[in-house]
Amino acid sequence: MSFKNLISFEEIAENNSNFLDIDTRPDWEELFGNRNPLNLEIGFGVGNFIIEMGIREPNENFIGIDFYHKGIRKVITRIAKYEICNARIVYGDAKEKIPLLFAPEELNRVYINFPDPWPKKRHHKRRLIKPDFIKVLAEKLKCSGEIHIATDHEAYAMEILDFFEKDQLLKNKNGLGTFLLQKEGIPKSKYEKKFISAGERIFYLEYKK
Repeated sequence: MSFKNLISFEEIAENNSNFLDIDTRPDWEELFGNRNPLNLEIGFGVGNFIIEMGIREPNENFIGIDFYHKGIRKVITRIAKYEICNARIVYGDAKEKIPLLFAPEELNRVYINFPDPWPKKRHHKRRLIKPDFIKVLAEKLKCSGEIHIATDHEAYAMEILDFFEKDQLLKNKNGLGTFLLQKEGIPKSKYEKKFISAGERIFYLEYKK
């Protein structure tokens, strides 16, 4: 990150309560001003999903983690524009931030929409969803908490499915080794709409603790 970006993020953090550049767990109840359920979106992109969820579910709180500078600026601007009071944006790598920012059994739901599949074999090690990361998510989920994942990359979907099926704390809501065919009742991300319009299959996974 350049010095210019560092300064601008410091300025954003000082002037915008919806943006957090932190390395320790905050008092989420104090930040949101309530004890409503905490939901997390990992990698929010342009922010369509977290913004719409914040509007649809006013009695729940939403936290988005991403490290894409341009996307973060756009999303916090849109959150202010729509006067969304129940969404906060965190800058950083989810693998590093989640262990630091959330207590065990604190999260209600986790959403991972279209994580980068890193399709080249030599880049597979960069993929977000690995067994150790799944264990961290499971630890942070409350009892009956859920993880929702969507990807259009079949090989990555099969790998994710295999990793999750081996975790002892999480159960596939749709049956062992099964993908959900379509997702209803929650907004669609920018990429999801694009893939659906192109007639491509999307692989959905839902796991419950």
